Amino acid sequence: MTSRRGTLIEDGAREILRMHGYSVFVVPPWFSKKNPPAHLVASLPSGEKRFIRIRKFSKLPSTVDMVMQKCGLDLAQFRKHIARHASEANFHYEIWIYSVSYGFRCFEVLRDSIREIPKLSLHGPVVSRAGGVA
Repeated sequence: MTSRRGTLIEDGAREILRMHGYSVFVVPPWFSKKNPPAHLVASLPSGEKRFIRIRKFSKLPSTVDMVMQKCGLDLAQFRKHIARHASEANFHYEIWIYSVSYGFRCFEVLRDSIREIPKLSLHGPVVSRAGGVA
């Protein structure tokens, strides 16, 4: 694992999110413990918010089982926040695992489970250049 200030990895995650239209807030290390254990909060004008915790595991495969084993405290804190904000359908709680070999692998924390989610492209949203209809 890396320390809280894995700034190069954090900067990379911020840039990916910004390319996809998110505004990104970096959570300071002294931020209130009542909030989810996020390093970044990304939001869209539509109201969608992603609370993202970044971890670095160099030699472990990034799987749901590994996240459950190695990120237990993060999962517990995210789930506390989920329980307190159950009515917030636009909140998403994520753990992004970074490795040199694979880049980011992203997992969404749900009330009773974890699921891998597609990572965002490094090239921003795909926009069709073709006009008209097929």
